[in-house]
Amino acid sequence: MNPGRWYPTSRAPTNVRAGEGHRASPPHRRRARPAHGARGATVGACGAALALLLLAAPGRADESRAARRAAAAREQDFPYTMVEVSGGVMTLPGADVCPILGSPETCERGETSVSFGIHNLYRWGDIGFGAGIFWAATLSSEAARGAASLERDHSRRYFMLDGVFRYYGVRTDTWEGWAGVTIGGVVVNDSWSVEADRNPYSDTAYVGPRAATIGTEGVAAGLAIGGEWTFADNWSLGGHLRYSSWFLPEQRKVSPTGDRASLSERVDMFNIGVLIAYRVAL
Repeated sequence: MNPGRWYPTSRAPTNVRAGEGHRASPPHRRRARPAHGARGATVGACGAALALLLLAAPGRADESRAARRAAAAREQDFPYTMVEVSGGVMTLPGADVCPILGSPETCERGETSVSFGIHNLYRWGDIGFGAGIFWAATLSSEAARGAASLERDHSRRYFMLDGVFRYYGVRTDTWEGWAGVTIGGVVVNDSWSVEADRNPYSDTAYVGPRAATIGTEGVAAGLAIGGEWTFADNWSLGGHLRYSSWFLPEQRKVSPTGDRASLSERVDMFNIGVLIAYRVAL
């Protein structure tokens, strides 16, 4: 060691501020910085909230624009589509319902059923056309032949798939009246079930249907009239009266157990009901 030089015995503190010499900052004056994890979570939450707002705003705007376009299309006779749901009562006033082979005394005249339908229509001015389905079911089941211990029941279901053409002859700002024609196909399903089918002895599920069914297919053509009241921009409420003539096979189908289809040949159908429709812009 050179005795002519002086060596420091300790190093000056490194955490010094400009203009303060070698004085260290007191511990109680230092600022606490937020943790990186908490700061990242806050930024992420703010970003997610902003993204949700940006995504929701265009959705609401598009829905509002679509509703305005549909209302404007109706007012200006531009093309638009409409979805129509209906419900009512269907009756076959002159049909000979004979479900038992060789037993004319069991035949009944006429039948009444509950009906539902849904149609999709294309509208352009006074003209509307489209297609849809129509479904009906008997209000109650009836007894069928067989041993009393079996408790056999018989029921019917009706299914129609048809095309629709309408002419809207009466049109105001809130009311519309129309007349049209329908053409398509019809299926009449006769089902026979026993007590064990309707109330099984156990929860075990077996493969296959729980009823014997015969399907009778035919052609249907008819006329219809109706009216609608527009109670909102794109919503309508109304009613309809419909007539259809069913052309079924002359020979009724017969099941292996001797049961036969209830209907044959030409059958007249009347349907009255209410409907609700919603308009959608193209």
